Amino acid sequence: MEAAGSGSGSAAAARGRGLLPCGHPRLRNAAPPPRSSSAPPRRRQDWNPREQKAADAFTRAILDCVHAYMALTEEEIREEYRRAGKLHRYDPANDELVKRIARVIKMYPPPPGLFGDPVSYLKLLEDDED
Repeated sequence: MEAAGSGSGSAAAARGRGLLPCGHPRLRNAAPPPRSSSAPPRRRQDWNPREQKAADAFTRAILDCVHAYMALTEEEIREEYRRAGKLHRYDPANDELVKRIARVIKMYPPPPGLFGDPVSYLKLLEDDED
């Protein structure tokens, strides 16, 4: 006299063993992704006090930038471009937030390991200014 639901628990357990919470298959003995250099990436614990201050300033500036951008309407962004004399360059399809983040990176350079690849953001900003 077995309970009707006794098998369902084992099926759920078997399903959970092979899948990640997101539903993708769990890889066993997978090699870590290759790195471009043999040196380990710098971590927050490895920063000196000057780098820590730079990280704090950068993080504060990024958050201020994102909050200010989220508060703007499309018309306010157009008005900013008009006042700067660059309304002819305004393209709503371009990612304006990425440009603003690039300006923050230029003003507050992040310490190594804090922000992915700041050079690509700066290149985007240089391309936009040309």
